[in-house]
Amino acid sequence: MLRANPFTHDARVAREARALSQAGHEVTLHCLARPGLAESECVRGLQIVRHAEPGWLSWTGPRRIVPLLRWYERYEFLAHAAAADRPDVVHGHDIETLSPAAALARRARALHVHEDHELCLDKLGQGLADWVVGAKRAAMNALTAHLRRRGAALERRLIPRAAGLLTASPLYAEVLERRYGVAPVVLLNTPPRSDPAPTPLLRARAGLPPPAHVVLYQGGITPSGGAEQAIDAAAEFPDGWFLVFLGVTWMRARLEERVRKRGLAEKVRFLDPVPPDDLPPWTRAADIGLAPIRPTNPGQALSLANKLFEYLQAGLPMVVSDIPAQAALVRDLRAGEILPDVTPAAIARAVQRLARYGEADLAAWGERLRATAHERYCWEIEREKLLALYEKILVR
Repeated sequence: MLRANPFTHDARVAREARALSQAGHEVTLHCLARPGLAESECVRGLQIVRHAEPGWLSWTGPRRIVPLLRWYERYEFLAHAAAADRPDVVHGHDIETLSPAAALARRARALHVHEDHELCLDKLGQGLADWVVGAKRAAMNALTAHLRRRGAALERRLIPRAAGLLTASPLYAEVLERRYGVAPVVLLNTPPRSDPAPTPLLRARAGLPPPAHVVLYQGGITPSGGAEQAIDAAAEFPDGWFLVFLGVTWMRARLEERVRKRGLAEKVRFLDPVPPDDLPPWTRAADIGLAPIRPTNPGQALSLANKLFEYLQAGLPMVVSDIPAQAALVRDLRAGEILPDVTPAAIARAVQRLARYGEADLAAWGERLRATAHERYCWEIEREKLLALYEKILVR
């Protein structure tokens, strides 16, 4: 497997790799080195090898144009390192590894499996913050358009040749099949079945008393994640209800500054990420799960994020934005509130409505959601789809 991140909090890829390893395959995951992380380690049967990025990827100033123009080739060093494994299958994750993985599979006479986690072609440019304006924004927009054209050509050429194609949402699958004439296997971002006791650490580390009620925003956040609106909404949460971010990543300083300016330090808390394997007791300790995404591209609008299924597995009623896939899930399962728009007022009203439920009613609701997750939305079901794909392509 090739993955263009350090592989520290990548729950989906970890589940896939371990499932293949447990089924008897020898799996090595090549990813990016970072200070403090082991260059090579074996974790629960999965061999992880991290590689330092070549210096030209961090060039700045006028030379920055080189890594930007070589956007789809910039992780070739992972493929070159993986060639020593003499793989039978090269499994690439997302568009940044599409070309390197396909080239490695061709050189090694191996099968190529491509996985598009979130319509990555449509996602290009979404990281451009709203405070980038003027000539710089115009230049970045032009570069993004160029990269989209190149990426589309690359996908049209390589995806139909792949032995297998995977994605994370039924609506993603419809788009990919329409574009490339290939029906992907849909692996939902579901965690394994679990029923852990809620951990007291969530409230303890957030500095909240045990009776406090927690509205949880879990996972990494981008500028389109609705985090700012959630912070502003916290001012109108009922007494005894608090907003807790768990794993906010690079936007944390920006969000903490917003909390300070709004005078909401008593209502909003930030906690560091928790490793995926340790996460279920933390999620279970909350009362409401929050997913107020404001899509900036078609891929985001069709997404089914990890946190939705993590909230479901923990039995948390959710507050979600009205985008097609996640709103349909919440409606189908009667799993919470769907926001008419992602505004502080709408989020606050949704939390207020859920807060009116009594403890017994919330507990019964949570039990129903957990039972549904165990029956229909768990990794044990999705795992079989992955293994069936591998059995099919290896036999063929």
